[in-house]
Amino acid sequence: PNPSPMTQKGTNTYILGNQEGLCIIDPGPDDEQHYEQIKNIINKEKASHILVTHSHLDHSPLAIRISRDFSIPIFAHGKLEMARSSIMKKLLNANLDIGGFEGLDANFRPDYYLNDYQVINGFNWSIEVVHTPGHLADHLCFSVIEKNILFSGDIVMGWTSTLISPPDGDVRQYFNSLDKLLNRNDNIYLPGHGLQVEDAKTYVAKLKKHRIERENQILSILKIRPHNSYQIADKIYKNQPQPIIYAGSRNVFAHLINLLERNLICCDGAISPDNCFEFINK
Repeated sequence: PNPSPMTQKGTNTYILGNQEGLCIIDPGPDDEQHYEQIKNIINKEKASHILVTHSHLDHSPLAIRISRDFSIPIFAHGKLEMARSSIMKKLLNANLDIGGFEGLDANFRPDYYLNDYQVINGFNWSIEVVHTPGHLADHLCFSVIEKNILFSGDIVMGWTSTLISPPDGDVRQYFNSLDKLLNRNDNIYLPGHGLQVEDAKTYVAKLKKHRIERENQILSILKIRPHNSYQIADKIYKNQPQPIIYAGSRNVFAHLINLLERNLICCDGAISPDNCFEFINK
């Protein structure tokens, strides 16, 4: 229901189970047509669970409406502030102008808060919760235990790599989440955007390789002279539409924070996408 340069053809909503108890995963944005499509299904067959991968406006808002209208409980991480990384909490506490917060669903509250590796048992299905921050600190994946299928939300999408926008996106958390997925046995991913991902480990390894290459590209640019996030993004994403360049600048800034934390670069002034970062010669 919500195609855009950032969502491809839109948000994927999944419904699994049988007539004894359906599970709705990521109901999506508060879109009337999408609501009617979901309603037509759950009017015929009872739904017992609503699972939400993360609290972005293209994934979570419709959960509240469906929960209210059909008395279905919502399950999600639900503790965004607590799940932020220590560096992001530090930057926020310092009141630095780091931007971000794009697309957050500020009104989202689940009925039940989920923990890493928790198992949710439904009617003829069981789902394991996998906490995968990086795109968003409260991001979860859901693994169907009987099938080795993983609902991967936006941490692994079927059409491009994900947005990492501080303070709720964090590159180090993202790499850790990819490593966590690589150590699992799920072989098919059903993503929040894009098509089904088969041979999932190979695909995740490619995503990790892409981010490492992006990091090296940023370092190469900084070795020439200092740049800010926008200047780096203009070089990396040249000839792309403006929304892509802006999203790219947020990814670049996330990488810069990670490189700064590892003492590979320094910042000229307060940490901000507007200020220049410089490579440290050792």
